[in-house]
Amino acid sequence: MDIYKILKFNNYIKSHRIKFFGLWLLSVLDKRYLSIQFDPVLACNLRCKMCYFTDDEYVRTNMKGIIKEADLEALAQVNFKNALKLQIGCGAEPTLFKHNTKLIEIAKNHKVPYISMVTNGNLLDQKDIADFAQAGLNEFIISMHGVTKETYEDLMDKGVYEKFHEVLKNITEQKKQNPTLKLRINYTFNEDNFHQLKDFFNVYGEYAIDIIQLRPIDKIGETTYDNFSLKAIEKDYAEVSGFLKNESAQRGITLLFPKTIAREENESYIVKTENNSSYLLPYTYCYVSPKYYWKDDFNWKEETFTQWKKRNRWNTLLFKNIFISKKELEKPNRNMLNYTVELN
Repeated sequence: MDIYKILKFNNYIKSHRIKFFGLWLLSVLDKRYLSIQFDPVLACNLRCKMCYFTDDEYVRTNMKGIIKEADLEALAQVNFKNALKLQIGCGAEPTLFKHNTKLIEIAKNHKVPYISMVTNGNLLDQKDIADFAQAGLNEFIISMHGVTKETYEDLMDKGVYEKFHEVLKNITEQKKQNPTLKLRINYTFNEDNFHQLKDFFNVYGEYAIDIIQLRPIDKIGETTYDNFSLKAIEKDYAEVSGFLKNESAQRGITLLFPKTIAREENESYIVKTENNSSYLLPYTYCYVSPKYYWKDDFNWKEETFTQWKKRNRWNTLLFKNIFISKKELEKPNRNMLNYTVELN
């Protein structure tokens, strides 16, 4: 399954009413539609300056815990049958977890169509990459915050530039043995690292990259890096993103990027968007960690997703949302998709 074809198709559908109708239908038929974002361990080996892991108090209070190996199958029994995608790693570093190969194998046994891993890559060795790919991992999503060594190691504090390149090289080699394995780069940009993107392919063009995502900086806590403004790069954004779009297309790379980076900075750091998919996130985005399982009243040790849906009249809620206006849907939820994703 190509998750990006589904994403592209979803982008073609502009009506949130049609999307909720489809979601309601999938739920009634007990099909797959959940995107499970799984942090098996709440810890990180780096202290990236745009990340809340640089907030010592927040880390002490919130970022503790690890999923027990013995609980992996029990967790899978809860709702993997309804998972369209499993993403290992969300707000922490999954390679600190020692049982990722088993987790991937369990997901494959439950026939989860697409399994990805989001990581900074600095702890991945050649054996890990091979083991994860052979177990059934579909995609490595590698985070980076700088094209040059100086910027990469500054913004990704404790990260090693040479190790990062080594990981990309090893994944490129692994893709020769597993042609369906995908390599995606997530580049979070700010005013200081944005213009380096013009040199991206000069530095990283030798690697077998399938997808690049450009992500505008967002305020996700009290972070060391505190310049959340994008005003200084607004005038250059169309030119740079256009260059990357054309270059990516020539190389057969899918580029995910914001159509605009305009936002009302005196009100919020959310990029203006017409992305109707953001309204679906509270109903499809299933976050799992050692401390939390998606909804406050969802006790995964005592009930399955199917039982929880019945208890909460979930299908009725989805059906009602077909008839609710966008304005009403916006009220209870922050726009988690803080930009419109365009696919070349």
